[in-house]
Amino acid sequence: YGDPMGEYDRLMNHASVWDVAAERQVQLKGPDAQKLAQMMSPRDVSKCKIGQGFYTPILNKAGGVINDPILLKLEDELIWLSIADSDVRLYAMGLADAYNLDVEVTEPDASPLAIQGPKAEDVVADVFGERVRDIRYFWFVQTEVQGIPVVLQRSGWSKQGGFEIYLRDASRGSDLWDLVWASGEKVVGEAWGPGAPNAIERIESGLFSWGTDFDEQNNPYECGLGKWCKLDGDHDFIAKEALLRIKDEGAREALVGMHLAGDEPLPSVVKPMPITDTAGNNIGPVRAAVWSPRLKKNIALARILSSEAALGNPIRADVGSGFADATVVGVPFD
Repeated sequence: YGDPMGEYDRLMNHASVWDVAAERQVQLKGPDAQKLAQMMSPRDVSKCKIGQGFYTPILNKAGGVINDPILLKLEDELIWLSIADSDVRLYAMGLADAYNLDVEVTEPDASPLAIQGPKAEDVVADVFGERVRDIRYFWFVQTEVQGIPVVLQRSGWSKQGGFEIYLRDASRGSDLWDLVWASGEKVVGEAWGPGAPNAIERIESGLFSWGTDFDEQNNPYECGLGKWCKLDGDHDFIAKEALLRIKDEGAREALVGMHLAGDEPLPSVVKPMPITDTAGNNIGPVRAAVWSPRLKKNIALARILSSEAALGNPIRADVGSGFADATVVGVPFD
């Protein structure tokens, strides 16, 4: 919106409103909705309660990560997958047909709006009432405001706190926007304004991005999602055999943080760039790099050989203007 540092400041210190239409919903409806969701997820979906959200990888048979949505259980036979920007719907439809499941896979009338930042809860409480302060992280309520039907969930693609409002009637989009905007102006004041998923904050916070940091060529253990893979339960899923093997063998790659040398901003990296060890051997790509105003450092996310992923390991990274010295660090960054 014309002022990247202004957007960053709103998110880190105030609140901002985001149109996150790329977070499309895949709806699973019918007696086999939970069965279909379980086939794709390494988490035990049966433990998800109505009104609760589960963050989960969605996997293919080889263990590749097709997406990493929030699973929302609206009813016993009604589940949403709030996906990153890819086509999970066709994958779910294919599984439902192949296994003859009694489930309808659709994209529902749901348009998500996010309010993020330290003052986001105050804005949402002004719109929906004080009860929103009792909503736990990833939990949600189905409600309405001035006759506008929504699903209201404490979540969002930042670590600064906030909510996502899933509008369930596309004809009321302008009405909902105006309500939220007016509350933001009242609660936040001049610092209130628009924004979007923020590249600087998401890297600082260690929020990994499907399609940027990893994709279906990577398994969960290569991209920081291993903790969401539950292999010792009774639940079954199509990637279970592959994940048991991968866990036993060890992941070939690791998604890590890097500090890049220099006290001044280096060019931002928005496409994969080579990383080498100190001897000049290629060990993987930089996935995304930015200057962190909070840390006063150049930071990056990278996927490198697991053998090179020890914290403190010195490596070198191509940042477009040449190679810069770098150090492997943990995420989130500090």
